[in-house]
Order: sequence, then C-alpha cells, then structure tokens
Amino acid sequence: MHQSKVFAAWATILLVAGLVASCGSGHELHSLSITPSTADAKNFSNGAVQFTAMGSYGSGQPIVANALWWTFTPWTVPPPSDAPTPPTPPTFSITAEGVATCFGVGTFTLWATAPANQNEPISQMTQHTAQVSATAQLTCP
Repeated sequence: MHQSKVFAAWATILLVAGLVASCGSGHELHSLSITPSTADAKNFSNGAVQFTAMGSYGSGQPIVANALWWTFTPWTVPPPSDAPTPPTPPTFSITAEGVATCFGVGTFTLWATAPANQNEPISQMTQHTAQVSATAQLTCP
C-alpha cells in the first residue's frame, strides 16, 4: 500500500512538471522572417518601406515578433569616425519600428534579430542572448 502511494505521488509530480515545462515552450522562437523579403523603395510612398519581423513559435503560426533592426551585421561595431579610413556614408536607415529610408543608391541588406525567448525584452538583448535572425533586401533608386 505504501509503495503504491509513493508511486502515485511521484507520477503526479512528474506529470505536473511535464505540464509546467510544456507551458513555456510556446514562447520559444523557432524561426524569424522579414516581410517583405525584398522591397524597392521607389514603389513605396515617400520611399519609406515598412518591414515587419514575423516569428514562428511552437504552434507554427507566424506572428509579429519584437525585434531589433540593423543596417549592418548584428552585434558588430562600425569603425569610429576618427578612424584612418572614414566610414562609408549611410546608405539607408531603419527605425525601431522597421521603417527603412534610403540615402544612397543600390541594393542593401537589413537584419532583424529577436530573442529566442519572447518573454525577454529586446532592450535587454546582448550578443550573448539566445536569438534568431533574418535578413531582407532593400533596393534604393
């Protein structure tokens, strides 16, 4: 009798632990994409292109993800302004909301990065945060 109660108690503990662990898995970001994946600024009002980061979670249904936007490879530091070779003038900018505006001519890559755990605020992301990234192309006329 005592063994069956111990077994039942352990079975209940394991079941509850499994349910608790599975509840958090819906917040794990599996993949990130940017929409549109390519855009030509000449086709948008005032040349301002709205990009959106879309995240795929455990359910598989993509939703808008909180992301950091980059005009250069994420987590790299551009050369300082007093460097011997002056940095290239900006070719485009992108706001925290994902709106890109052209300053140069050509086709450029932009990046979005989002924390793998969407409960983690993007304001606290660092290069050491588990994250997912995506790229898109912007053509500036």
